[in-house]
Amino acid sequence: MNKPLGNDALSDKPGERVIDKPELPAAGITNENDVLTETVTGQLQLKYSKSGKFEVWCDEPARIGGTDTYPSPMTYLAMSIGF
Repeated sequence: MNKPLGNDALSDKPGERVIDKPELPAAGITNENDVLTETVTGQLQLKYSKSGKFEVWCDEPARIGGTDTYPSPMTYLAMSIGF
């Protein structure tokens, strides 16, 4: 059985998508994303996440124990649907 294509086997040419090719691999395609997420100790609801070179901070509104310094996790989720 063929192995699925992973991130390292996909094209890095801008605009080239494997789904546009008629010869998709029989075993499919995998997409691997390593994400580190942690709650910042002593900072109420403050959370930090990192994926590759990107960092994201989130918080909660004061009404549920945060400081409202950064967007809430649900705000990030709603924004991601728009993308």
